[in-house]
Amino acid sequence: MTGATGFVGAHTVSGLLDHGMAVGTVARAGSDLSRVDPRATVLRHDGSTEGMFAVVQGFKPQAAVHIASKFVAQHQPVDIDVLIDANLRFGTQLLDALARSRVTRLVNIGTSWEHFEGGDYHPANLYAATKYAFQMLCAYYVEAEGLRCVTLKLSDTYGPNDPRPKLIALLARMAKTGETAELSPGGQTINFLHVDDVAAAIRVALARTTEMAPALESFAIRGPEQMTLRAFVDLFGQVAGTPLNVAWGAKPYRAREVMTPWLGETLPGWRAKIPLETGLKRLLADV
Repeated sequence: MTGATGFVGAHTVSGLLDHGMAVGTVARAGSDLSRVDPRATVLRHDGSTEGMFAVVQGFKPQAAVHIASKFVAQHQPVDIDVLIDANLRFGTQLLDALARSRVTRLVNIGTSWEHFEGGDYHPANLYAATKYAFQMLCAYYVEAEGLRCVTLKLSDTYGPNDPRPKLIALLARMAKTGETAELSPGGQTINFLHVDDVAAAIRVALARTTEMAPALESFAIRGPEQMTLRAFVDLFGQVAGTPLNVAWGAKPYRAREVMTPWLGETLPGWRAKIPLETGLKRLLADV
């Protein structure tokens, strides 16, 4: 697995281990491993193509899960190199190492932001464009090397011990401090997916790679409920037991703001099981 040091990856590693799988986590020198389940095997990668091949050869996996990526909502010129390196070069090193090692099963994590305004391919930003470009690289390895690849395109994720500076972290802090946040007008519809449901989807997708046809597939993975940002803030306040102070419209919508979630075909054999209110209650109980 790649991306095990991140929020979604760390939870997925633990979920796979709990289901009796042996997991090797690819990590570069200097990576913070504090979030990685100690039951996993850490596979140090020196950043080179041959180094990735050595990692795969050494662990001899039956399948791979590729979660690692670099997210930038609105890129600046300085972000281009790191987006290409993290989202294309690193992933291509993995694909080639899998091919050379005759590992034919891959679950790849994409993003619903590849489908801005519901288009078949309409990236909301450069990050989403790089995620789609990686799937085109996967298509080559499917055709030329016999890879079987399932891409799961996630909506927004949440869950316990999330270090990311995202909306839910802001709302949790507001509930504690009573501070006021300046937000957009709040008319966008949002969809949150609990990280445990993501881990379950990855397990279903891994099983699918043993028998899938066609060999290249992609599915939407989303939470059970959709609501406007305003409604979500109200729900969060109700769960937290305190109204939240928001200056609605103090900030404009971002350029290419995603106003409605993409409603693509969901992964067969999987559905989100954790209602949003239940997930938020669990999250706040751990804060």
